[in-house]
Amino acid sequence: MMNRGKIRFLGGIVLLLTTLLVWGAPTEGAQPKDKPITGKEWAQKLGLDWGPKYWPTKPVRGGVLQVSWPQYIGLMNPNHYPVNDWQTMALIFDKLIYTDGSYRSTIPWLAESWTFPDDLTCIMKLRRGVKFHDGSDFNAESLKYQMEWILDPANGAWSRSLLEPLQSIEVLDAYTVKWRFKRPWGSFLGTMASVPGMVLSAKALKGDVALREAKKLARQVEREKEKVKQLEKEASGSGESAAQAKEKLEKAQKALAELEEKYKKAAELAAGAKEFDTHPVGSGPFMFEEGSPGNYVKLKRNPNWWFAQFIGIPDMPYLDGVRVNVIPDPSVSLANLKAGKLHFMMLEPSQYPMVKNDKNVQIYIYPVNHLVALRFNTTSGPCKDIRVRKAISHALDRKALIAGVDFGLGRPASAMFPDDHWCHNPQLKPVKYDPALSKKLLAEAGYKNGLTIRGYMANTATSQTLAEAVKAMLAQVGVTWKVEILDPAAIAEKLRKVDYDFAGGGWSWIYDPDVLATGLYHPDGGFNYGRSNNPKAIALIEAGRKEMNEAKRAKIYQELEKVIYDNYEDVFLWYPMAIRVYGKNVQGWNNAMYIKWREGQIWSHPLWFKNGRP
Repeated sequence: MMNRGKIRFLGGIVLLLTTLLVWGAPTEGAQPKDKPITGKEWAQKLGLDWGPKYWPTKPVRGGVLQVSWPQYIGLMNPNHYPVNDWQTMALIFDKLIYTDGSYRSTIPWLAESWTFPDDLTCIMKLRRGVKFHDGSDFNAESLKYQMEWILDPANGAWSRSLLEPLQSIEVLDAYTVKWRFKRPWGSFLGTMASVPGMVLSAKALKGDVALREAKKLARQVEREKEKVKQLEKEASGSGESAAQAKEKLEKAQKALAELEEKYKKAAELAAGAKEFDTHPVGSGPFMFEEGSPGNYVKLKRNPNWWFAQFIGIPDMPYLDGVRVNVIPDPSVSLANLKAGKLHFMMLEPSQYPMVKNDKNVQIYIYPVNHLVALRFNTTSGPCKDIRVRKAISHALDRKALIAGVDFGLGRPASAMFPDDHWCHNPQLKPVKYDPALSKKLLAEAGYKNGLTIRGYMANTATSQTLAEAVKAMLAQVGVTWKVEILDPAAIAEKLRKVDYDFAGGGWSWIYDPDVLATGLYHPDGGFNYGRSNNPKAIALIEAGRKEMNEAKRAKIYQELEKVIYDNYEDVFLWYPMAIRVYGKNVQGWNNAMYIKWREGQIWSHPLWFKNGRP
């Protein structure tokens, strides 16, 4: 919660009472202004531990961790879509702020501290001594460039809408920035703990922009050359038309010379640059080494990771590298894990009974801040009618789906935010399974003899299983769901064109409520594209963004959940449990500490191999 300075006049004496929100300190004066916090002080404030309470043996350097993931990582600039593997992205990029066990944005990372002098201003101190993987410095200038890059429509950042309240970012000194807001921005810290706060190398971004500009200018130069060539032919003749062609030729030659000069400068800037989407540059514990779309991503150890020096454990990260192998079939992944060819995978719920008593693997289960759901196109087609949306929602037996698809490892969902999230509305209950009501509603909507709708699901094993189960349940009430199984690129195109009635939805990694709410239900959201336009929801989303008081924000988002719930905007199915499986030689995962500190734990406690070997 953010306390604001108040001025009160008592007996003609002005008492200025100013309380600034500063992480880890009641006022700015509690920490000497020019003295950065030490790693030891930082750890003590959070309560993080690297001793025997965390793990009984000491970490050892060495080895490459072999991981499986069902899809290729996708585009590796997190501000571009699709991204299919956020865990690998988090190994490459540090964030400004991380979230704690309650999904609140409280843990300073590349942002060392922050204060709010007023509702429209944030002063943020940045971590010193941080180098990007390309050797460039993280500082106020690099952060300013990144935010302005996201806001530039030419760069196609889906996250641009999340920064809409930002008026400006000003460099105060090498490691201090001043954020100015258009209006009070209650979700600011949450946004900085989300995708816009994943810190990218400004040098690499500039190179990417220059490369794109050079390619664009090269095409323009070629077109202008063709134009000049044609005019030269026309001007070589005689008569009035030739004279006119000569005039045009002079102008075209001048334009060509100007374009060639621009191209020359752009090409110089682009020299040695690579596309960021395929060659990411962050400051995290691992650096991108090589990627083969559809096959694997290889990361290598960052020997200059700032956090290792900051916390006083220079061997971090302990692994030599990480190789993420694309294996769509979870049974193949599990077979490789048992054979020792893989060291880590996220287990499908259906596989849990097969390994729960296997002493050669380590299994950890915990609630995860994801939402399994299906989305409606509420603005066109048959699902524009709330009776149809309501009928579809009541036709689905959530308990049966959890039992059949997730083998009971899920919590029935009532709305967007998981039941352990600070914005969850406890008054809402999961939609009741009532096929008789579904048939009645469909008849009222004019579909007594049946209804056919179109949609898609992702080409993962779990999504396909869910699609078949949902399809069968809908058929029981007279709804035929023509569902396509698509890869991420095809899904992105369907999303953009709103080419569906009812399709795969949900959200992964739900932290600040505004990210999901804006993304799905606001007209400017990166995943809306006009499929939802609920004035009450939009007003609440905008109110939640502005509210600086956390308790009041929570009430706003609980009301938003009710508005979405009452309008049957989407079908909320369940909040899943994660099943993390490691080979027996992998060490360093403390499940209880992870649940308590979440991001603060996982990204500050890298894994290692026993004896430094797989």
